[in-house]
Amino acid sequence: MRIVLKNSDTFGALASTLCLIHCILTPLLYVLPLWWKGLNLVFLLISFFAVYASSKNTSRPFMKPLFWISYIFLVFVLFNEEIHFFHLPELVTYFAAINLSFLHIYNRKYCNCNDDECCSQ
Repeated sequence: MRIVLKNSDTFGALASTLCLIHCILTPLLYVLPLWWKGLNLVFLLISFFAVYASSKNTSRPFMKPLFWISYIFLVFVLFNEEIHFFHLPELVTYFAAINLSFLHIYNRKYCNCNDDECCSQ
């Protein structure tokens, strides 16, 4: 768990990218075993901890709401995919994963704190 919190942007980008690959492969499989669908929960849990740590450690205030809005959007899209509340194209799921991955990559490159002082605000 410490590794995820210490390198939250790396794990967030990795989890979002793996989530995207999972979303692309899911329609190609004819029979979905239960463990394959269970990966959604794993991705959401890893993403939650990565978003939490990244939003806590970012040096840019505008990144915090962007992280949480993107995460909530991803949760909504995946939850909607399970219960079919709204009909959403598959591209919406891809967009949600790409968006969160992009935010982690952007935060890693431009918004990391160089010391403990900048993130304590």
